[in-house]
Amino acid sequence: MRKATQSFTPLKEGTHFTQKTFPCKSCGASLVFCADENALKCEYCGALNYLYPPHLPIYENNLEDALQKISHRPKYDLKAPKQIKCPVCAATFSLDPHIRSTRCPYCDAPIVTNLDIFMPLAPKSLLPFKINQKKAKEIFKQWVGSLWFAPQELSRFTQSDSTFEGIYLPYWTYDSSTNTHFQGYRGDTYYERVNRTVFINGRQEDVEEMEPRIEWTPVQGEVARDFDDVLIGATKTLPRKIADALQPWDLDNLVNYDDKYLSGFESETYSVALDDGFEYAKSYMEYEIREAVRARIGGDHQKIERIQIYYGHNTFKYILLPVWTAHFRYKNKAYRFAINARTGIIKGDRPYSKIKIFFAIVTVLSVAAGLFYLSQDENALLPIKDFFDNVYIEFR
Repeated sequence: MRKATQSFTPLKEGTHFTQKTFPCKSCGASLVFCADENALKCEYCGALNYLYPPHLPIYENNLEDALQKISHRPKYDLKAPKQIKCPVCAATFSLDPHIRSTRCPYCDAPIVTNLDIFMPLAPKSLLPFKINQKKAKEIFKQWVGSLWFAPQELSRFTQSDSTFEGIYLPYWTYDSSTNTHFQGYRGDTYYERVNRTVFINGRQEDVEEMEPRIEWTPVQGEVARDFDDVLIGATKTLPRKIADALQPWDLDNLVNYDDKYLSGFESETYSVALDDGFEYAKSYMEYEIREAVRARIGGDHQKIERIQIYYGHNTFKYILLPVWTAHFRYKNKAYRFAINARTGIIKGDRPYSKIKIFFAIVTVLSVAAGLFYLSQDENALLPIKDFFDNVYIEFR
């Protein structure tokens, strides 16, 4: 992708924190983004207001330039709650830090803010919701049904009116051209004949065996590897292991950012800094680089003694991705689930029912004890043998 020359949201003199809704052209009620129609839909009259995003290229941004500009930006207290005045009912409430869009707790109107005025970076692209809330609930119910030893409370949770929360989560993507110098050893397996003394049927005998050996050869070289769109979650709301497990994403379908896509959903601005995100990305890249080094060393075994990775032509994108999330509490412990709202992939922590596990163990032990008893009593096995003989005769 092409590089952008400007990726920052300048904070101009006199700029204020604002909030807005999107009124329906037919009745004036609030519009929300509808995943089924890929359009804004009126919550009252059902009118559709289609989006026509401009077909502009999705740019990559130079990482080093961005980090330098960020270091010279004024610092803002993002932890302080922001005061919101609902454009529909005029109620005032506090917005949690890092939340860009939400719903009014009084009239449920969808509200989108310009929170990014406080941030050095603003998202330039996103993937819209493709799976609606009803479908997300069905996916969650099927997933729970497939879990072994899930507590009954979790099954009842899928039948309750508890709703899934649709949210756009911030992500970084990183591109990098890497060049790696390495030193190590290649191990090739060969076999030598050795004589051994063994006991066979109580008698001592001399036998000849083939014993494996490894010949180690010092090696060095370099590996070049280009990485494209290494995806790193920039949120602390969703545990990293869950955010990462929602991949893959269809990033080829990114559209240019527009506030309208956020209407009706919560969205966050990033809480993982750009440079911290790149350090996470490096750890993912290093794993693949080491695998490439092992392949370059070859042989049956490899030892990597020294590795030096150079990262060049580093670029990034700041994007928003759609997720359905739900919370569940069991035995005073919170469990978090998330669904990729593009592909339906579901990931999360799951609770176990100790009672179900206990009875499963008791059942297995009971069956094992019964089989052992039958194996010791031939007469006990005769009814079972007669049964299968009759089945064979019936269907022969």
